[in-house]
Amino acid sequence: MERCTQEDRFHDYVLSEYAPRAPHAGKLRSVSFLHASFEAAGVEGEGREIVELVREGLGSFRTVWGVKLADGAAAPAGWELYFYDFERAHADLSIERVRAILAPRLDVDARDARVLPWHMFSIGFDVEGLRAPRPASVPAHVYLDMRSYELQGDELSFENIYTFHDPRAEIDEVLHRLRASAHFGSGPSRPAGLSPLARHARSESLATLVPPHLFRCGGRVCVANKRTCDALYFSRVGSRALARFLRDRSWPAALRELADVHAAELDHLLWDVGIDFRASDAGVRVVRSAVYGSF
Repeated sequence: MERCTQEDRFHDYVLSEYAPRAPHAGKLRSVSFLHASFEAAGVEGEGREIVELVREGLGSFRTVWGVKLADGAAAPAGWELYFYDFERAHADLSIERVRAILAPRLDVDARDARVLPWHMFSIGFDVEGLRAPRPASVPAHVYLDMRSYELQGDELSFENIYTFHDPRAEIDEVLHRLRASAHFGSGPSRPAGLSPLARHARSESLATLVPPHLFRCGGRVCVANKRTCDALYFSRVGSRALARFLRDRSWPAALRELADVHAAELDHLLWDVGIDFRASDAGVRVVRSAVYGSF
């Protein structure tokens, strides 16, 4: 458990700063959830080392983290660290610099030979990589104008497209993006052209993907198109909504208990959550969920 000081800063998953929702000094930092996820996967020491390497190399309150859970899995198997510099104003932040920082634990196989105009990049790793006797080789992921690419060596391969929407003013855009998804459901895009069974399946799918307690988030809703699935992200949800999200998506008991038992020590925080989904006979199937915070 890590506890806030009066000087702590708070950021969402695009490293945009927000004011804490309640007095925060002495309460839990969001990185406590990250540490608990490492512990649930049996790699607490290895994961903590990565957090400390980044803090020592870049300082505090500059890094976004994500915990990824395959639907139905007993423990998280993957994590990702995100590094932002929208204006490219920080001389100490580069893929090369982060590669050097993480070298004791990870071998970041990525070279920015083109001097790419990224606004952020990320490094992902998994349980096997953390347990490996030597630093595991991992690529970087670079983000350019709502697109992401995997960068392995000096080779780029396209990954995802992202669009961001205000859930209060742009709900029609969100619904349009969902209904146009290859994974949302079969049949015509207009519900009136579907059979009653198909309409029911699409309604159930929509309720799964955009439950009201997430759609009422304080930030933006992001819709992503990926190689093998599509995804929705909800920014700046409260700790109570996080606890419900963890229950709905059957996260490990230790992480659900952290959100429930320590609710009063998390009430100052906002979180970001994501759902990856694919088409299925029943409408859509959630294949992965994720939680984001910062340190």
